[in-house]
Amino acid sequence: MASDGSHSFWPIPADAPAKDDLSRCVHCGLCVNACPTYAITGLETESPRGRIYLARAVDEGHIPLTAAVQGHWDLCLQCRACEAVCPSGVPYGRLMEHVRAQVAAKPPTGGKMRRLRRFGLRNVVARPRVLAAAVWPVRLWAAFPLRGLLRRSGLLRKLGRLGVIESQLPARLGRPFRPGDATPAANPGSAPIVLFTGCIMGEVFGDVHRATARVLTRAGFAVEATVGQGCCGALSAHDGDLEFARGLARDNIDALERTSPATIVNNSAGCGTALKEYGDLLAGDPGYADRARQFSARVKDFSEVVAAAGIPAGRFAKRVTYQDPCHLAHAQRVRNQPRALLGALAGISVVETPGGDMCCGAAGLYSLVQPAMSASLRTRKAEQFKKFAPEVIVTANPGCQMQYEAAVCEAGIQARVMHLAEVLDEATGGGRTD
Repeated sequence: MASDGSHSFWPIPADAPAKDDLSRCVHCGLCVNACPTYAITGLETESPRGRIYLARAVDEGHIPLTAAVQGHWDLCLQCRACEAVCPSGVPYGRLMEHVRAQVAAKPPTGGKMRRLRRFGLRNVVARPRVLAAAVWPVRLWAAFPLRGLLRRSGLLRKLGRLGVIESQLPARLGRPFRPGDATPAANPGSAPIVLFTGCIMGEVFGDVHRATARVLTRAGFAVEATVGQGCCGALSAHDGDLEFARGLARDNIDALERTSPATIVNNSAGCGTALKEYGDLLAGDPGYADRARQFSARVKDFSEVVAAAGIPAGRFAKRVTYQDPCHLAHAQRVRNQPRALLGALAGISVVETPGGDMCCGAAGLYSLVQPAMSASLRTRKAEQFKKFAPEVIVTANPGCQMQYEAAVCEAGIQARVMHLAEVLDEATGGGRTD
């Protein structure tokens, strides 16, 4: 929620962090041990409490918005693990989006890179045809016959950041999934479900959408992928481009309102959180505030819907570890349903790794803009994978899936990285998707 416009120390007073949000932090410190960047650095300024203290200092005019202050905010993953343990209910994710909007408006440092990032999010990620063209060469590379040989040779690891990006690519990119794609036939009278297809998810992880549709159909739903929907706006909001994110939110509301009262199912943790929080994002828009709240009330994570409805008995005789996507566990507070669905499969062995609910370091664009911290967090995961040797690593967010592909390479183990929907689909008769 934006401030009332009375903040004179912020570049965009109308979108400044609200005083009520800032004042809710009582500096108890319970958030500190939950914070990934604090776990790596041990620095108070790299904890939620420290970052909020800096925001209050800027808000009250005690310090200017400097490059050092920006650096501490930029290092935040926005994983929102702090929210899950905060006794005061500090809306930290909302705070960070609004402080980043201030940085984006007048960046003390790194303005050129930020403008380039904004251009990419606005003109590539949010434009389906442009995104499809951009992904096309990546799709060709993923299927390149000599890719595995080049990986084993170690040459790709010498490419620095580009090599890390390459290691995040799955062994195969499935066909893109477009809004309006045919979905499995359902029984007459099946409850209607709208599948949110998004941007990256539909373009790179089309197989996950198809698996999601098949599982939902087996659970008794009629699945529709509505034409007109698009990027949820999460990446832009996290980067401080709130006005553009609001425009994307309005577009999705317009596109999906006609499907009311059908449940909107999402299978990407980050997108699902953004959709569920459209009410906050558009709270200041008189034409959309009520509509946004009604829209958000219809959004459910895939695991919430399937756990409540039930699916046919399945079998998955593998040693599996489930890694919580941050926005699913900490923002949406969905932890038990994915584990219950996995635990119900015959033959499965589910292993809980220490830190399974700590951020992997993907965090949207974070692995690109903060490669050192992202690598440190990825290494923590790789060490756990090497120690516990799962055959399958399961999660429910595209960025996490890509980060775990890199972690598997780093650990030097043989393991499949799968979305929860792919596991359930394979276990209940969908066949192996890779």
